[in-house]
Amino acid sequence: MASTAKIATQEQIEALVAASRPERLSDPGKRPITGDHAANVVQLTTWGQTALAADHLLFPELNGCLPGIVAGVIRQLNIRFVGAGLHAGDSPAEVARKIRDRQYAYETLLETTINFCGLESRWLDAAERCQAVGSIRGALAEWEAREAAEGQGSVAVAVVRRFLDRMKLVQKGISMAAKAALRIEQALDFGKPILLPFLDKVHAEIEANIYTRMVREGRCRFGNDYALGLRWLRHLGFEQVSTNPVLAALAYSDDPSLAQALKDEVKFHPKFAAWKAAPEKFGDEIALYATLLALWDNLHVYRPIFFNLAGTSGGGVVSFQLNPNIAHLVQESVRDVFAAFAEATEDLRLYDDYLLAGYPATRERSRPNVVIKVAASSPAAREIARTINSFGFGSNITVIYTVGQEVTMVLEELAGMAAAIKKGIVPTQLYMTNMGGRFESHLREAKLESLFGELKELVGEAKALAKVNQLAAANGTKAKVDEAKGYEAKVVAATRFASQRTIDANVAAALADVASADALKTWEDAIGKSGTLVARRAWGIFWSEGNRGKWVEYLAKKHQISKEQAALILSRVNYLPASKRKPQDTYWTLTGFNMVHTEFPNHQENVRKMAEEPGFKLADYVESITQPFPAEVVKRLTTIPDFRLGYELNGELSQLLRQVGIDGDFGIGGHKPEQWPEFGSVQKTLTEFKAAYDKFRGDMLSLFNAAAGPAAKVAKPRAAKKAAAKAVTAKKAAAKPSAKKVVKKAPRAAATKRGARR
Repeated sequence: MASTAKIATQEQIEALVAASRPERLSDPGKRPITGDHAANVVQLTTWGQTALAADHLLFPELNGCLPGIVAGVIRQLNIRFVGAGLHAGDSPAEVARKIRDRQYAYETLLETTINFCGLESRWLDAAERCQAVGSIRGALAEWEAREAAEGQGSVAVAVVRRFLDRMKLVQKGISMAAKAALRIEQALDFGKPILLPFLDKVHAEIEANIYTRMVREGRCRFGNDYALGLRWLRHLGFEQVSTNPVLAALAYSDDPSLAQALKDEVKFHPKFAAWKAAPEKFGDEIALYATLLALWDNLHVYRPIFFNLAGTSGGGVVSFQLNPNIAHLVQESVRDVFAAFAEATEDLRLYDDYLLAGYPATRERSRPNVVIKVAASSPAAREIARTINSFGFGSNITVIYTVGQEVTMVLEELAGMAAAIKKGIVPTQLYMTNMGGRFESHLREAKLESLFGELKELVGEAKALAKVNQLAAANGTKAKVDEAKGYEAKVVAATRFASQRTIDANVAAALADVASADALKTWEDAIGKSGTLVARRAWGIFWSEGNRGKWVEYLAKKHQISKEQAALILSRVNYLPASKRKPQDTYWTLTGFNMVHTEFPNHQENVRKMAEEPGFKLADYVESITQPFPAEVVKRLTTIPDFRLGYELNGELSQLLRQVGIDGDFGIGGHKPEQWPEFGSVQKTLTEFKAAYDKFRGDMLSLFNAAAGPAAKVAKPRAAKKAAAKAVTAKKAAAKPSAKKVVKKAPRAAATKRGARR
């Protein structure tokens, strides 16, 4: 029977649900329940750890008993749900508790159902999943009907709105996840029972998505080039996430709750007191912690994938980039890798206790599902990658655009893994990024600079400058061009990718005196294929059908390992196309072997939309990584000096490939490691990353100071300067020992710490 008086309005219910935060797993008195899967799920639910509760049911050991366990969860949550009805005498605190009891019960069953519809449940028996989903749907319908009969507002509606609102946060609404949330929302009638229509629409969105189809059919594998929205993407089969300083800052910008989480959680950090005394001195440490805090949820989302893929192809990892200001320093970079893995290990040690409670202790728990993004911006990247892989940490090579960089760094990754596997350490999944879109942008900028140089020679500087101003007025760079000093600087200001993304009609109008519109269109088409050309060549060198066996033979002999071990380490390096500019960049580089695309959220939406265009056939792109472009494309691009640097190998690498038995003419015009820092794409990307890191560091210091209170600012300016000077002196002194000595000390320290914890 419905109540006659409103105890909480719908607006109040939705506000309480939206503001809810789970209890900390580390709070005193909390322990996982290891002897009863259903009881563990229910306990996690009562703490608001609903995603963890649902993920606990994603392991194949439950095959044969899954429906019974889910039934046990429903039975116990049903008791809590019924007991959470609102009554006239309830205090405000009791009202809030009861609403959250119902919220958490709803969330666990909804998350479990969506997991069972998604590809993360492919290790579970399909018939048992179907039976369990049927039971959950029955319970949800009954609960929602009870709420309607009570007449006190709908927690169910609030939970659905919260679910969709979080999806819509990603990239401020332009992401594939956000667009899916809008379609789901628009299809629902919130004045009627909502939960089963919501689940039906979610299931339909998952099944209709082109990514789900590509993963299910083994056409390719995918990751997210963004720090938010991973649970939705996991349902579609995504298994990796890449982050860097730019993306960490965007995560804090998109999701305001992260700033509050930092303020709340930083007080529990062991070094909080030291940081509070001199925050500026420890600015890099605070920035590292803030970045990791934004990534904890990413680690947790992919934890079931990491464990379930551990014995096969690998996956479920987070690519984490450290401070780009020290990317060229071996000792400092390796030190930060150990620090990051120590932080992640502590977090996952506790998380895994709950995720894997009651499962056989055969998985290596608390091993971070993290790989470190190593910037190939200097020769130091070689030693950094080889070193961290020898410890089994794993790397994702970034700031990388050329075949020469990629071949060199793959060899270093393989050498590091060979050292690890000799010690019995099974390598994690590694990645070799190809920042093809940034390579294309650099070549386009270089070509436009060249064409505007020709224009100046042809018509004189005054007339050429008028054409530059014409382009600037069209693409919105007039203020930048006016500020720039000199003709060449003004051309750069008008043609950078941020404002001029393609060679379009505006460019054609400005350059009409030196190139026809058709000629410029041909250039745009060729440049738009340059990143794919690098990807196809680099991937083909290592993983094409004819070359994989040759590398196994070579690696086994060179590193004195078995052929089985050599095959394993070769299989654990995945090529990672990134920074894509158009959906074709994905469809042109598909393969079922050693490939994981990392996709920006709005790029994902463009890929999805392209698949819905008339005439689209996925069959046209099967193993597209092996398909060639017309020879005239390469011939044209080779006239751009930086394309040749990027597409060809240097003489040393070409000779090595001949020794391995790799067929093909790879040229000798490619650059060498000592030339990497001078390459245009490297310089442009590092400038962006460093600026983003410095801003992020400053923003995180501001958040830290707000959390720490006035005491964080006690240091006087003169004292602060002295402390900073001492820190610089200490850093210089620390840099004197060789990298080899520092690296030797680090693992011993880590091992001692692990022993103390036991």
